[in-house]
This record gives sequence, structure tokens and C-alpha cells, in this order.
Amino acid sequence: MNLPTINELSKEIANLISAGEVVERPSSVVKELVENAIDANASIIKVELINSGIKKINVLDNGFGMTKDQIPVAIKPHATSKIKTSKDLFNIATLGFRGEALPSIQSVSKMRISSCTDGVNGYFYQYKSSDLVDEGVTSMPIGTKVEVENLFFNTPARLKHLSTESVELSHITTLINRIALANPTIQFILINNNKLIYQTDGSGDIISLMGQTYGLDVAKSLIKFENKNDLYHIKGYTTTNNVYRSNKNYINIIINNRIIRNLNILFAVTDAYKSIIPVGKYPITILEIECDPSLIDVNVHPTKLEIRFTDELILREMITSTIGKALYHTELVYEAKEKDIKKEIPVIDENPYVTVIKEDEPEIIKEESIETLWDEFDEGNVFPDLEDAEDNFDDDEEYDDDENDEDDDNAFELEIETKVEVQKVEFQESIFDTLTYIGQYHKTYLLFDGGAELYLIDQHAAMERCMYEKIRKSFEKESNQSYELLVPIKLEFSVSEIPLINEKEHELNKLGIKFEPFGGTTIIVREIPLWIPKNLEIEFINDIINHLINNQNVSKSVMYESLAKKLSCKKSIKANTSILDSEVNELLNNLKQCQMPYTCPHGRPTLVKISTYEIEKIFKRVI
Repeated sequence: MNLPTINELSKEIANLISAGEVVERPSSVVKELVENAIDANASIIKVELINSGIKKINVLDNGFGMTKDQIPVAIKPHATSKIKTSKDLFNIATLGFRGEALPSIQSVSKMRISSCTDGVNGYFYQYKSSDLVDEGVTSMPIGTKVEVENLFFNTPARLKHLSTESVELSHITTLINRIALANPTIQFILINNNKLIYQTDGSGDIISLMGQTYGLDVAKSLIKFENKNDLYHIKGYTTTNNVYRSNKNYINIIINNRIIRNLNILFAVTDAYKSIIPVGKYPITILEIECDPSLIDVNVHPTKLEIRFTDELILREMITSTIGKALYHTELVYEAKEKDIKKEIPVIDENPYVTVIKEDEPEIIKEESIETLWDEFDEGNVFPDLEDAEDNFDDDEEYDDDENDEDDDNAFELEIETKVEVQKVEFQESIFDTLTYIGQYHKTYLLFDGGAELYLIDQHAAMERCMYEKIRKSFEKESNQSYELLVPIKLEFSVSEIPLINEKEHELNKLGIKFEPFGGTTIIVREIPLWIPKNLEIEFINDIINHLINNQNVSKSVMYESLAKKLSCKKSIKANTSILDSEVNELLNNLKQCQMPYTCPHGRPTLVKISTYEIEKIFKRVI
């Protein structure tokens, strides 16, 4: 048998392999070249594209440039001016440092580098793949210009799998937007096929940049946050509950002016919005983190997007708490605009809880014409005792499917236990104290005169918020007691899961769940904690066990959160239910006492305001 021979790869092949990690698409090239320009102290960076960068990419900057002798050294693998010793790797203050970008780009394209350090004696080198094809003097201002043509010309498989020009341009535009947010004092210019796509002024105004990037409505809804400890200084802007998106791509995480990806930090941002915006929706946020470079490790991946933090748990707690406090100290009343108000009320006949009301027959219900229809609620006793609420918790009770978010709110999520400490804010009282009750519309919405605004309160969402906060407070006082079941619960699992469950016995015991093997793939649960509600024992225990054996943390706080949402939804007044004036006053008073009165536990608005101006626009009184 012939043994395979071990050979050292040529420089060309090694560069192609490296390029596979660094250069994925045209936006990868733009990222590396723009970061080099930032490291060169450029104040103006211009990116010119032909066919969204697939045919050509030019990046021109006014940084300090390179001499004739430095250019050919810069394109050698692992050649860099940013680190000199191994210690420098643990104290990186620049965006680039690996010395892989230029040789990687050069190996899969036709590249020309022109640079000048004095505004007179410029020089250029031109390469095709790794071969030098031309060089000479050139006239140019101080700075560097890198031209990349025919990207992936020698790797047809990679070229074939590029997306359409519009998709590639979208990636580049998003990249430049984010880099501009991280470096607001630098002027960025993006041009495609001689058409200006994006331009910043380098003034350093973040709010203006956010408005330019995401729109005026986003800029108007931004709230500022800032905090610091011995390790980290965080600051930034985030949107209120009036503006959100359906994906996480609008959460920008920046550390020491570097755009990064970090799921744990992203979760820290979204955790602050629990019960403030709907499930599956995400804020628009720019989070800036400043710290000593020695506290982070950026040498994780060639793209330098992933970072490891020192004491990441502390950082995450600070982010969640800081953004949470900013939100809880902001008036989050949803303001409806003319474009949000439908001209015609839709006829809804498939929902048994909604009464069909024609446009010319608005329904205003006053106290003298109604009869209380609240399930299990007496007049003057809008909020039953929690013991009764739990005892009467019945999974078969009928309620509006649209108001049931059990599918959206998983019983347990992988998250950190971060309690946001909030104080009562005076503006909350002023809003509710100025409201005058008008009547009930559609047996669902409560109308209030607020002076310059008309307020609508969703009676189910408002009561759900009140019940949720009351239940959550009761859980905080809950002990760790458990009780033995009169009839043990028998649960079946797979052969592969049983050893994992046995391994997690200690963690389950800490939660108050005690079990024993029953042979084969069956276990018997004999003891469970008091906080698991009646009729949901099997569901909760299954969820807990499944999350534990999948190496996820199951905190009591997360379980309490899920349970409080379920109970509050079950025990709140439904749509199409009449309500007395006295009960309205009770509901309004309880809502006023809530820490977050503006949204239900699922993040939907509890109250909406419509300004007189918007109403007059509808009636064409103003233009």
C-alpha cells in the first residue's frame, strides 16, 4: 500500500483556503477594506460599486496612506502594523489585526492598490490573483484607494452562488449603515452604478443617523440609556413600544467602535422588553459598549464579528436592567395616527366574543343600561383573591383564542434572571387622573376624554396587566415548599432520555420535583412544588425535564413568568362583555398602580390615544 505523502501547500492554495473564511460575498470585501480605512484614521470613506460589487468595488479613504515599499508587504499573509508581540493579541484596539484580509481578497480577484502619504508621491500595484501584473507612480491625494474587480473570477462555484445584485447591494448597504452608526464622526459615501445610495455627514449626531437609516418615526420614538460599572460603560438608544420589527437584525451591538454579533448580548436587550412589545417582535436599538480591550477576545473568527467577554453575565445583567429602567420611566402610550385608523369597521362574524356592529351604529354603553356579565366577579370586587384565581384555574374554560398566547410564550426560555427595579413615575398618575370616562364601545373598548386626546382602553388587556402584576408579586413571596402527590404522576420518555433525566436528579430536586425510576422508560413523580397550578402538573413537569436534559437552565423566575401570563389571561374580562361605571373606575385605578400600565403581559397596548389634530384630519378640518 502506498502511503499518502504530506506536502506543504503553496501560498496560492493557502490564500484561497483563507479567502473562503474571510471573503464570503462582496459585502465581506467592503467590510475588510472599510475597517482598514477606519484604522488608518480616515475621516471620509467612499465606496463605489459596479453591479453591487460583483463586477467592481472601489474603496477610497483619506487616511494616512502607505509608502511604495509598504504596499507589497501589506498583501502578504499575516502582515499587519497593528500587533507586534503575542501580548498585543490580548489588548487589541484596532478593527483589523490578523493580516488576512488583503491577501484573501487578492487571491480571488483582480486587485489594484494605490496609496500616497504626502499628496505628491503616490504609487500603485496591480495584481491578478496572487500575481503582480503592473506597478507605477500615480497622482492622488493623501490616502488609499483599493480597487477589486471580477470577484471570484477564479472560483466559479463561489461566483455561481452569489445572490442577485439587489440582494448583494442590500447586504452592503446594511453593513455601511451599521459601520456608520459605530463611527458617526466619519463621513461615509456609498455609490452603486454611479447612483448615490447612502451618505452621512460625519457630524457625530446618532439620532440623525438613526433617522436617516431607519426613518423619521424611529428617530422620534428613541429613548436614551446609559450606565457603567468597574468593567463596562454602556450607552445608546432604543425604541419605545410604538416601533418594533419582526426580526433581530435592527439590534446593533457595538463594542469599542466594532460591530459584533453576540446572541447573549442580543438576548440581554430583548429581555428588557418582556411584556412590553408583542412576542416575536424586536426593538430597533443601538447599543455601544466601551471597555478596556484586555477584557474582550476578538480573535475568535477570521471575520472578527464574534467576541468573548470577561464577566459576560455581569454585562448582560447591566444591559437588561439599564434598558428596562429607561423603558419603565418613559410614557409608552401608543399614539394612533390617521393612517392607522381604518375608515370602515370590518364585519366580524366568526368570533363568538365580538358583536357585529355596522359603521352607522356605534355602540356606547352607559351604567344604567347594562348588566354585569363578568365571570366570577362581583361589582366592586374586580380583582378576586389569588387563591380563588388559582383554585378556579381551569384549562377547559372557554376564552378568546386571539387573547391566548400560550403558543407564543414557551413555558420556559433560556434566559438570565434579571429583575428590573423600577420606581413609581409621576407622569403615570397624571395621565390616568385626567381621564374622564365616556362609555364602552363594542363591549370591548373603554372610551375616555383626556382633554387634547381621546383615549381608548382595551378592557381585557388592561385587566390582564393588573392581574399579571398582582400574580407576579405573589410569586415573589412564594416559598420553596413542595407537596407529595396523592396519586403519583407516571411519565414516559425515550431510552436515550432516561440516563439524562437521572443525571439531572439533583437539579430537579432543587426545584421541588422528586421522582424515582419505574422500570424501562418510565419514571414516577411523587412530589412537586406548590407553585405548579392544578391541572397543569404534567405539562409543567414535562417542560422542565425536557429543558433540563437539553442543557438549558430552567429558572423559577422564567416559570413564574409563564404561569403569571397564563393565569392573568384566564382570569381577565373578555371582549364582548358589558362593564359598569364603578368597575371601570376600579379597573382604571388598578391600572394606574401598575409598574407598566401601557401594555398587557404579551406586549400589546392597553391604551391608545388619538390626538384632536388626528381626529380633525379625518374630518378634513385641517390639512
